[in-house]
Amino acid sequence: MRRYRFLQLDVFTHEPFGGNQLAAFTNAVGLSDGEMQAIAREMNFSETVFVLPARDVKALRRLRIFTPGAELPVAGHPTVGSAFALAAEGVIRASETSPVYLELGVGTLPVDVLFEGDRLSFAWMHQPIPEFTPWSGDRAALLASIGLDEDDLDPTLPIERGSAGVPFLYIPVRSLEALGRAQPGTGLSAALADPTNQLCAYLFTLDGVQGANARSRMFAPAVGIAEDAATGIAAGPFGVYLLRHGRVQPDDVGETRLRIEQGVEMGRASRIAVALSGTPERVQDVRVGGESVLVAEGTFFLP
Repeated sequence: MRRYRFLQLDVFTHEPFGGNQLAAFTNAVGLSDGEMQAIAREMNFSETVFVLPARDVKALRRLRIFTPGAELPVAGHPTVGSAFALAAEGVIRASETSPVYLELGVGTLPVDVLFEGDRLSFAWMHQPIPEFTPWSGDRAALLASIGLDEDDLDPTLPIERGSAGVPFLYIPVRSLEALGRAQPGTGLSAALADPTNQLCAYLFTLDGVQGANARSRMFAPAVGIAEDAATGIAAGPFGVYLLRHGRVQPDDVGETRLRIEQGVEMGRASRIAVALSGTPERVQDVRVGGESVLVAEGTFFLP
């Protein structure tokens, strides 16, 4: 039998049993594409990450990220969680020059690593600058597929398509109560069908949130995720969305900071930090960061 070591982490939290679960295979050399997909289905977390030698000479490692249903070119909590997994394995050390570089399907991205003594305490993933396009899908079908109606939407913000490598449909909801009622229905995949790619539904509200700027929920049935506890690759574009629409403002030096809570309705509260540099018209840098907790380690057996 072949043996593959993995670490299990809770990402975007400082406490076990919160945040988004991640299985990180820290040396995935020898696994085929089909085996990686089968392992991701077996682990059944929203994402499983497989760490490989980098092809880019600048990168420390290469990451391949799988949901139970598909491979993704980039994702947030697997990238942040991989930094913590590699620190736990001694690959990233406090003496390491920050940022470290990790190779993903969208290219090689810098990750800022912050240590307290020898312990990695926080990681910031730099993300591609997102692009936004209007959404012209069937609004009534979309609302029916998530169990909401027109009165549940925030009329002051648009439903908009945005992507930093994975496309999301940003859906503004009027209240925490309405956000809590939303449920992914059988028609959601069809409602999210897009001419260029399958969208993921990112619902959010700015109303009544304590200790954060927004609360969000994410449904992606097309890639095998009924609901995600923390969606880092959606959080960066979401911060830019709020900046573009005047709901957050940069400070005197052009920096914008915000915090997003997600996973509350699932009983896995997550805290995601977003930092933006630039103006609403010209964003120059997008960072998404958080903490992670190592909760388990094990060995996966394959023939």
